[in-house]
Amino acid sequence: MEAELCFACNRRLCTFLPNIHPVSERAVFSLARGERLDACQDGCLKFWIVEKGWAAICTSFADGRRQITGLETGGDTICGLVATPDAPSWLEALDDCVICQLDFSRAARDLQGNPKFMMEVFRLTHQRLENVSIHLSTLGRLDSTERVILFLGQMALRFRPTLDGIVRLPTSREDIADYLGLNAETVSRILTRLKKQRLVKFLSPTEYTIPDMAALERRLPVPIDVVGHEPRMDRFVAGQEFALKEMGA
Repeated sequence: MEAELCFACNRRLCTFLPNIHPVSERAVFSLARGERLDACQDGCLKFWIVEKGWAAICTSFADGRRQITGLETGGDTICGLVATPDAPSWLEALDDCVICQLDFSRAARDLQGNPKFMMEVFRLTHQRLENVSIHLSTLGRLDSTERVILFLGQMALRFRPTLDGIVRLPTSREDIADYLGLNAETVSRILTRLKKQRLVKFLSPTEYTIPDMAALERRLPVPIDVVGHEPRMDRFVAGQEFALKEMGA
């Protein structure tokens, strides 16, 4: 697949690569669950674009505990991941996924004077900071049950449920726990409680439906919404019907 025809970044980033560029500047990785791409430590200018599947932005603490700071799917662009010896960072596949890597490191000097490139980098960086800020607010202000409820609602909006309303998660209980700052036992206990309350119906450990999104949202102090990701799914309505709409429409 030619870079300029890549759909994942809406034909924005790829167009800034030279017409004739070495393989090292653009690479496509097919990753199985658990495989990862490590962030650089030398100030490189790399972007990762998820073309297919789901991936997690991860870091780890000194004791080896993993923290997921972002969940990314088809069309999402990850920029500016930098690792240090004390705080490694990486992109980890949650299922079979395809990642396009664009490396502008060697062209950075020339691109500094390109206003279109700088505007696109600013847009992507602003979007990433917005996502991180919202997630930090979730971890800091919501209790454990509210975090899980918001996660399930947001994934239903992002994941494109089937026509019968089934949401298929790529995440394990451990993945959810690492994303929400909880432990897997707490996540499992909350999911069981939500199932008993009939707010969520689980068909399998990774499949669920939400019978009434409004009822779920009433359990939260914040609206269930997806910011900074495209495309988004509008809220469910009665009978598990849903409608697509453009971001900001």
